[in-house]
Amino acid sequence: MKTELPVNNPIKSFWLTAEDEFATYRTKGELPQETDIIIIGSGYAGSTLAYYLYENDKTAKKSILMLEARNVCSGATARNGGHLKPDLYSQYKYFKSKYGEKGAAEIINFEHSHLKAVKEVVEKEKIDCDFVLTRACDVHLSSQSGKSSIENYYEMIKNPYVTCKDDVQITFGEAAKVISKVEDSSVCLTYTAGQLWPYKLMTALLKKVVSKGLNLQTNTPVLKVDRLENGKYLVETSRGKVITEKVIYATNGYTAAIEPKFENKIVPIKGACSHIISSDPKIRTPHLTNTYGIRYKGADTDYLINRPDGSVIVGGAKKHIFPFKEVFYNNVDDSTLIEGTKEYFDDYMKKMFYTWKDFKATTDYVWSGILGYSDDTVPYVGEMLEEKNKFVIAGFHGHGMPRVLLSAKALAKLINGSSDLLDIPSAFKITKDRMENTKNNLLEMLGTIPKSKL
Repeated sequence: MKTELPVNNPIKSFWLTAEDEFATYRTKGELPQETDIIIIGSGYAGSTLAYYLYENDKTAKKSILMLEARNVCSGATARNGGHLKPDLYSQYKYFKSKYGEKGAAEIINFEHSHLKAVKEVVEKEKIDCDFVLTRACDVHLSSQSGKSSIENYYEMIKNPYVTCKDDVQITFGEAAKVISKVEDSSVCLTYTAGQLWPYKLMTALLKKVVSKGLNLQTNTPVLKVDRLENGKYLVETSRGKVITEKVIYATNGYTAAIEPKFENKIVPIKGACSHIISSDPKIRTPHLTNTYGIRYKGADTDYLINRPDGSVIVGGAKKHIFPFKEVFYNNVDDSTLIEGTKEYFDDYMKKMFYTWKDFKATTDYVWSGILGYSDDTVPYVGEMLEEKNKFVIAGFHGHGMPRVLLSAKALAKLINGSSDLLDIPSAFKITKDRMENTKNNLLEMLGTIPKSKL
């Protein structure tokens, strides 16, 4: 089934509840006939890419057009868990087997470096986005998950190329229960993480680059991109056609809808998230200092942040999602809830944390979002092979917060001709082998179908 464009009536997430005139912003009433650079997408990847392009004197002088299918930053970035959480160990053995010791370390170090990088941007630009630097606590609630975490952790700390291994602490037994506040936890791992209001960060960056000359056009879906004989690109939208020298797909889960080469390589995956508050606004919630990854078995995980205002964002509910292919796989419909997810989040905090067991809470928002899962779990970043000046930054596998910013910074350097993507993990780069690979084991990895014995 072909990947489709975004639906035009998505459920409103908590992050999008405040009225914002900028949401439907258009710099000009009409599209230009021609422009130097087109960025497709205004989410995390598109916004930060535009930010870094305007940081460079060379590309800042170019005419740049950003085309957004819906309202500003209304896709996955405004529907996630607000979690800036590097993965420092859980995929280590997989990455080592696939990319070697150095390749695995590149990914881990790169993700960890986003903590400092995001903090620096927030502080430099003085952006009010509820950014908090804290620690993540991964709680493992099955023997399979616990065993896997322990093995991955002890393998990771033996890698001489991992520079952030000292940031991770593993705790067992009663101490794990006390630290995590989860009675059923026998092992937990903690490490530095962050949390924020992603929409506020991205729109602040977009407003900055709009003031520098970015032509932002919302509610203008791209329908097709064709290469012309002179090497330029003809970008067809719902409002007309534009010729450009360079085009960048910052389209994550929707990439294959307009770039067929990514069909079955970047797959839209429908997920669920929620916002939980105190039933009595006069009573504060039992605040959890850490952010959380709650790991059951296999790909069955939840994630959580306790916001500065006391409310909680919980996402996951994968018990109601991953067993049912038709519910989530290649599904771009974020206008409906996934059956069972609303009920899953109700009483979630009371059931999970012993400090919440007598506290009355209310789930006031539940929403869906579309993640862009890649066929090999890592994003595609760079210039398309044999298609000069066509670039991609997409497929962040539901893990974009600690991967996108510095990928966008590196891609901006490539676009302005000053670098060859030296600053991102080699695994993220677009290569002949990756593009020619036809193997997609996503459904096996997510536990939807049994793993092949081949």
